[in-house]
Amino acid sequence: MKVKDLMTSKVITVRPNATIEQVADILHQYHFTGVPVVDDQTRLLGVIMERDFITADSKLYLPTYVKMLKDLDFVQSDKKQLSKEAQKVINATAADVMNNNIVTAKAGDSMEHLAELFATKRVNPIPVVDESFKLVGVVSRSDLIKLFSSKNISANREAPVRVVDLTAEKAYHEIDKHFAIVSKVRATIWFLISVAFLVIGFILGVLWVIDY
Repeated sequence: MKVKDLMTSKVITVRPNATIEQVADILHQYHFTGVPVVDDQTRLLGVIMERDFITADSKLYLPTYVKMLKDLDFVQSDKKQLSKEAQKVINATAADVMNNNIVTAKAGDSMEHLAELFATKRVNPIPVVDESFKLVGVVSRSDLIKLFSSKNISANREAPVRVVDLTAEKAYHEIDKHFAIVSKVRATIWFLISVAFLVIGFILGVLWVIDY
């Protein structure tokens, strides 16, 4: 199985000029962890993850901060009253926050290579591109987990017959048989002992009556 067999080909993307709020709305609406940024020819320009909205210095969540600034009365009446830095934040676009150091996969890559990317690069999702770096799909960590779930594995192939399984099964039956025999013997012994006590008690009772 290759990446092309697992990826989602109908990908929701954003353009570089999309606002911070628009990108945040897409992430929240579709419960995405990230969204690709593409140009008009669907060439991949970058990826925006949820964590890219967190400022490095003040740990602010940019979409919330932008909305807060825009809701201020004096900003609604005249944005020029804001500082240049604040205006940059309000007017920030996808191009300003996207990560252009992109980890990508090819449609023909193996599942092993994909799993290695997820494990070593710590990114999610991973865009799938062609030779021209055009976006052809996207694959997430959850897609890979579903592929290797126990249900999917059992549905796609029969469990191998291993020597250890056969040995364990044989040992189980031998132990089970042994305990069944032991339990039966013990039950028989206890039954005979009970009968013996009953007979002895009866004899002693008869002798006691004769004596009196």
